[in-house]
Amino acid sequence: MKVYWDLDELPETPIEPMATMGNLDGVHRGHQIILSTLRQEAERVGAETLVITFEPHTRRVIRPNEPFRTLMTTREKLRRLYELRVDHVLVLPFAEGYAEMDAREFIDEVIWEGVRVRTLFVGPDAMFGKDRQGDVRLLQSEGRRLGFHVGVIDPLMVAGRRVSSSLIRQALGNGHLDSVNRMLGRDHVIGGTVLRGFRRGRELGFPTANIADEGTVLPPNGVYAGWAITEDEQRYATMLNIGERPTFDGRNLSIEAHLFDFEGDLYGKELRVALRAYLRPEVKFEGPEHLKIQLRKDAVEARKALGVKKGGGKA
Repeated sequence: MKVYWDLDELPETPIEPMATMGNLDGVHRGHQIILSTLRQEAERVGAETLVITFEPHTRRVIRPNEPFRTLMTTREKLRRLYELRVDHVLVLPFAEGYAEMDAREFIDEVIWEGVRVRTLFVGPDAMFGKDRQGDVRLLQSEGRRLGFHVGVIDPLMVAGRRVSSSLIRQALGNGHLDSVNRMLGRDHVIGGTVLRGFRRGRELGFPTANIADEGTVLPPNGVYAGWAITEDEQRYATMLNIGERPTFDGRNLSIEAHLFDFEGDLYGKELRVALRAYLRPEVKFEGPEHLKIQLRKDAVEARKALGVKKGGGKA
């Protein structure tokens, strides 16, 4: 997969792809239907696929004073698009002029002159351009003028509701992890660089990797079971604590992962955890010994949720 970080990085000969565009936050099952259609049509006519997306998320630029967390980092989005066999990704620096570009300018300069799309696939509620003036009708009329087709993909409905990034962010914030994973079509991933911590987990017999908070949506504080993925793509059964460490009178948010059966040094490296199950809420214990007893119980429950036995935590 080739990644371009602005229009001037595109090849001189236009790609002429089957394309889609948007934030694609989460790359959820609705997005996956569009990407699958892209790939099928590209194979049919001998073209390549391209995704036009933005960094940072457009909402962070349009509404800078509102707190906002994404479902994934741009790095995780690119990793997911690679897994879904996208050929090209154009990541536009949204804060650098593109936020002020009106809809027709965007069509002319990006969709047409930049990549020369053959067909642009979007959802029926696609909005783009300054003040979100562009919509599907404008795309279709401009497509007829310039010579590209617009394919409109119906939204995916689950339990009577349209699957969207906003709905998934809301569900995750409310702790509905099973629903989130169904809408994503995979386990939700939390990831970041491993930082040095207070080493309290090691003292309790459960050494943890302290993951930096990279501004993605987190589920409610508590203990979770999941699969940690290291930089070299090794997978380990994991229990993850999200919270403020109340037993030690903590005040700041921490994300701490204990990898079963792991030996090695993760400091300074990227670690991702795919959350599979919620185990329990965060609780303040009377002291470290009481917490240690609970952690042993958590480990048993985490292994059970992940379907692994003691000593078999590496996938």
